[in-house]
Amino acid sequence: MNSTLQQYRNTHKWMAIPWLIIFIGFTPQYFMTWLSEPWAYHLHALSAIAWYILMGVQPYLITRGNIKQHRLWGMLGIFIAGAVVFSALSIVPTNVYFGAIGGFEPVFSASFFYGLVLTETLQVIGFGLAVVMAIVNSKKIEEHALWMISTLFFGLMPAWGRLIMFPILITEGEISWLNTQTSLNIGVSIFMLVILYIGYRLKKLKHPAILLSLFLVLLMLFSIQIGELEWYQELVTKIMKPTVPWNI
Repeated sequence: MNSTLQQYRNTHKWMAIPWLIIFIGFTPQYFMTWLSEPWAYHLHALSAIAWYILMGVQPYLITRGNIKQHRLWGMLGIFIAGAVVFSALSIVPTNVYFGAIGGFEPVFSASFFYGLVLTETLQVIGFGLAVVMAIVNSKKIEEHALWMISTLFFGLMPAWGRLIMFPILITEGEISWLNTQTSLNIGVSIFMLVILYIGYRLKKLKHPAILLSLFLVLLMLFSIQIGELEWYQELVTKIMKPTVPWNI
């Protein structure tokens, strides 16, 4: 087996970690409320789940020599990735809505949701760019693999973000030092260390996929500060109307 492929032989097993984060992170606010969630949320959830399944199947196929099946599922993956991007962009305006109604004090401020409009949109764009770069480099195994792996860095943050906010939700904001910013500081730092570790193990710390991932994850730290800017609030409110086309 190609030495480059060899290092990805057990990638499908490591996919258990992001799957666990997704399941735990979205259980209270999606899986347990599935029947009451709007259709747009279902579209995004289904496409994202399909993508994470693909991310487990593809490395397994290629490292076992199933090149034809790998390419076939890869073509289907283009459609799935497009569904992930456009369904995600369609629900970003809900953050403007939550910001406009004042957020959910004392746990989540309005500025937090306004800030998420920018940081989450950039995460989605980063995901789409990573997929495009993986397609462009489909014949360069190492480049293709790294760009595909980086889609996890861009796509996992929503689930990880919800997971790290659990302590705040449980305490309902009653502990002064335990707030949204503190959770972001801890959660983003851990996430960045994981990206750095993977980049180090693959000897690709300076690769554009790693650097872009680090930058966009780091930007999440400043979601609240970004959301506090009045001119920014006015701008996103004009672009993304605060009224959503479904009942929240």
